[in-house]
Amino acid sequence: MKLRPLILVALAAAPFASASTGPLKEKALALVASNKDSVVQLSATVEIEMTAGDLPTKKEERKLETSGCIISKDGLIVVPLSTLDLAAAADGRMVNTQKGPLKISAKSTTKEVKIIMPDGTETPAKVAFKDADLDLAFIRPEKADGVTFTPVDIANSAPFSMQEDAIILGRLGKDLNREPVVMTSEIISIITKPRTFARVGAPCLGMPIFNSEGKFVGFGINRFSAKGEDSDQGPTSANVVLPAADLIESAAQAK
Repeated sequence: MKLRPLILVALAAAPFASASTGPLKEKALALVASNKDSVVQLSATVEIEMTAGDLPTKKEERKLETSGCIISKDGLIVVPLSTLDLAAAADGRMVNTQKGPLKISAKSTTKEVKIIMPDGTETPAKVAFKDADLDLAFIRPEKADGVTFTPVDIANSAPFSMQEDAIILGRLGKDLNREPVVMTSEIISIITKPRTFARVGAPCLGMPIFNSEGKFVGFGINRFSAKGEDSDQGPTSANVVLPAADLIESAAQAK
C-alpha cells in the first residue's frame, strides 16, 4: 500500500468556488484584510515506519508543508492531523500481497516543525496535542519572543446551515509565494452520522470557514473510509468542515 501525501489540494483546481457580489464580497474582502495572516504554512519533517505482516519494516523520511490556522494570540495553530501523520490512515488496514492479505502496521513521528510566518521567517514549533477522532493536531511555537500572531476569533462562532454562504480563507503553496487566498462558496451538504460535518463547494483542507456575517463556523479536515471498507487503492478520504464548537472543545485540551 502506498501512502499518498494529504497536503493541501491545489487551489488552482477551485472552479467550484463561486464569484461573490454585494455584501458577501464586501465581507470576504474585509475578512481577508483582517485575517490574511491567520492562515499560515507549516513545514515538517516526518519519519514513517511501515510493516506488512511479517515482512521487514520499511522506513522513510519526508519533508512536507501543510496549511494551518492560528487560533490564539500566543500562537496556537490547528492543522488537519492527517497532513502530518501520514501513516495513521494505513495503520491497521489489510493489503493484498502475493502472500495473501496482510495487516499493515504503520506509524509516523514528527521530528521537526516550523511555522512559516507571512513575512517568510520561520518559528520553531512542536505538536502540543492530537485529536485523532477529529483529525486535528495543535501546534505551539517553542520560542515566540518578538513574534506577533493574528488569530481567528473562534469564540465569535455560529453553527452552519444548509445552503448558507461560506467564506474560506487559505494560503497558496511555496511555488506561488504562499500568497493569501479568499474564496466564497456555500454549504452544499450536512452529514449527521456518525457525527456532524458539512461540505462546501470549494477546497478547504486546513482552512477556516466563516458565514456571511463573518462568524467562524468550522475548519477543513479529512474524513477517511472506515477500516474494512478500503478499495484496492487503499483508504479514501473526503474533505469536510468540522463544526466550530467541536474544534473549540478539542482546542481546550491543547495545553
